[in-house]
Amino acid sequence: MISLAEIQFGAPDWSLFVPVAIITGLGLLVYAYRSLTVQRALSGGAAGLKLLAIAILAITLTEPLWSGTRMAPGTNLFAVLVDDSQSLAIQDPKTGKPRSEQLKQLLASADEQQPEAQARWLIDLEQNFSVRKYSLDSHAHARSDLTHLKFEGTSSNLVTSLNELNQRYQKLPLAGILVLTDGISVNDTSQLKSSVPIYPVPIGHVARSTDLAITNTSVSYSPFEDAPIRILADLSATECQQKQLTAQLIDPAGKVVETITREVSQPEQQFQLRFQVKPEETGVAFYRIKTSVNIPEGGELTLANNQRTLKVDRGRKAHRVLYVSGRPNWEFKFLRRAIHEDEHIQLVGLIRIAQKETKFDFRSRDGEEGNALYRGFDAKNEKDLERYDQPVFVRINTQSPNELKDGFPKTEAELFQYETVIIDDLEAAFFTHDQIELLTRFVSERGGGLVMLGGQESFQQGGYDKTDFKRLLPVYFSHAPNPQISSDVLFQLTRDGWLQPWLRHHKQEQDEQKRLAEMPAFKTINRVDTTKPGAILAAEAKSTSRSSTPAIASQRYGLGRVTAVMIGDLWRWRLQEDSPDPQLYKAWRQLLRWMTTDVLEPVSLQVVESEDASSGTKIKILVRDPEFQKRSDYQVALKITTPDKETLELTAEPLADQPGEYQTLYLPQQSGGFTATATVTAPNGKTQTVTSGWVHAPEIKEFRSAQPDLALLEQLAHDSQGEVVPATKLRQFVNSLDQRKLPVMEEAVTPLWHHPGVLLLVLGCLFGEWSLRRWKGLP
Repeated sequence: MISLAEIQFGAPDWSLFVPVAIITGLGLLVYAYRSLTVQRALSGGAAGLKLLAIAILAITLTEPLWSGTRMAPGTNLFAVLVDDSQSLAIQDPKTGKPRSEQLKQLLASADEQQPEAQARWLIDLEQNFSVRKYSLDSHAHARSDLTHLKFEGTSSNLVTSLNELNQRYQKLPLAGILVLTDGISVNDTSQLKSSVPIYPVPIGHVARSTDLAITNTSVSYSPFEDAPIRILADLSATECQQKQLTAQLIDPAGKVVETITREVSQPEQQFQLRFQVKPEETGVAFYRIKTSVNIPEGGELTLANNQRTLKVDRGRKAHRVLYVSGRPNWEFKFLRRAIHEDEHIQLVGLIRIAQKETKFDFRSRDGEEGNALYRGFDAKNEKDLERYDQPVFVRINTQSPNELKDGFPKTEAELFQYETVIIDDLEAAFFTHDQIELLTRFVSERGGGLVMLGGQESFQQGGYDKTDFKRLLPVYFSHAPNPQISSDVLFQLTRDGWLQPWLRHHKQEQDEQKRLAEMPAFKTINRVDTTKPGAILAAEAKSTSRSSTPAIASQRYGLGRVTAVMIGDLWRWRLQEDSPDPQLYKAWRQLLRWMTTDVLEPVSLQVVESEDASSGTKIKILVRDPEFQKRSDYQVALKITTPDKETLELTAEPLADQPGEYQTLYLPQQSGGFTATATVTAPNGKTQTVTSGWVHAPEIKEFRSAQPDLALLEQLAHDSQGEVVPATKLRQFVNSLDQRKLPVMEEAVTPLWHHPGVLLLVLGCLFGEWSLRRWKGLP
């Protein structure tokens, strides 16, 4: 065969006859039209038409064949992906029926006598392609029949499902993916990998309808008394103007904690509601926000986005705080009273009532080594009595007889059981070099808090400027010979101090100004130069001469926090107050709660829920021993409590590349609040329990918008070189697929003479020539 472009000649031997026939025909036409008395242009046109017909007939003697490619029936694959999620149950504003009804009509047969039969477009598709059917929710699920979908999927992972299909048919001739969906997806198009052409078929119509939706919620925790837990809820009201919306916060027992109402005045309006709650019990609890608008039942587009479940965690047992003082003082008296009824703080005191003295034998009886102050109290344990060459302490509120028995802690296990250490009126010489290093590690590695109060033997007066302890403090010491101010000073918040919630007692600035004005003048303050870079100067002390010196400063140090309070007689504040709830007590509580808020726990439980809810929930447990060293030789058992109060036991395994981290994966089967309790068992048999929780709610993203997302579908089609197919033109689109470029094509050869166009062209030329002749009355 001789090939010419896409035309081939089956009888090339006749190719020499073609020009002969054309030339002969041309000669005969010239001879025939020579004697006709008509215009030259008219005769030329008529002759040209007949010559063209003769040329076409001559060329057909060579058997011209049209060569091309066409679709190979049944060889190419085509995937049909149908949305089976709950968003299809939303009522369509145009039809007044759920979107699922429109989808069912597209998938069902038009023949009422055969309701179980497939739609005509699907039958046409299966005639030319090997069709693979899938339903879509959290993943793509293979289906043999698409007419019995239940539309109960809790999330639409549209892009994830498309990536799964592309990967599954990566080495197969997949021609395209037809997607019947409303476009609502939990992930966006940026996650779409290389894809075959995608042909979305939008389900539903975009029209503004009455709908009230909770678009976002957040829970923030405050360690302070006025607002321990604050819940923010963002609401979107569409076509609810002149209506009243109501939002309720409901506790785990079903009791309404707080109700908020708002008037809607615009067709499209956003609201942010603030709830404050103070749970009576510690631990994890699940609250609900429920919203409604005063319209007739069934008037809202959907009710699925009208409520949310929130996790509220008020923490665990009380934080332990160690107060160490060089002598009994009024500061500890009022501090202890402030913390007495605070369930979040457990204050442990170590008060020195006598310093160590040089030991002389003549001061005691023969053979007596103990301090005479304790003579006669415990005759059986005379050897355990405090010695003259040791300081005498009083321990307050300890948990066991051995706690702080030997004075200030000397090991990590002894010190790291506390979360904050307060040092007051205690000279630097009291601490050994190892204890100072231990305190440094307590703050930087354990993440503990350290507070130094301004007693008469604190800061520079206590010799701390000559020790490594000064590295911890947020201030530089003064070089003046007498760093103590003896004149009266007034307490004032700095600009940064006004921004610190632990220093504020009132919500309104004028109330806070009044509180500061009522504070007494203080007479004892340790003078320091300035705060260190990165430290926060929260308050200043101003003297009558208008000079000022830092009064309160804080800084981060490693994982912990250090606060310096230079005022040494805060107790004067309480003496001036006459109130059942003194402001000094509130100040102490807020300071200690702030210092213990972010302290590391020996065992912590973290719940990480992936963006793809179907991938499961990752539960991580971080384990440290009493010395806060990461350990991977513990045993970790988990107990999961579902929203139905059913329990499931799991085991967390240590990670090889992450010391101290244990992990397990849990796949929730229902929506709601889940509680996870981890029991950690050390090699010596001691156990520790920690509890956390999370809310599994994949429907939040599913119903974040009640309108079909046509923009996402158009973007999918554009990125994959496909096109958006209207539902009304679905069959027309299917019938046009054989004209598109497909993965597998076959060669097709067709004789041109068999093409109707060639015959019509020959007849048209002859008829045209005959018409021109008859028009002029020629034979």
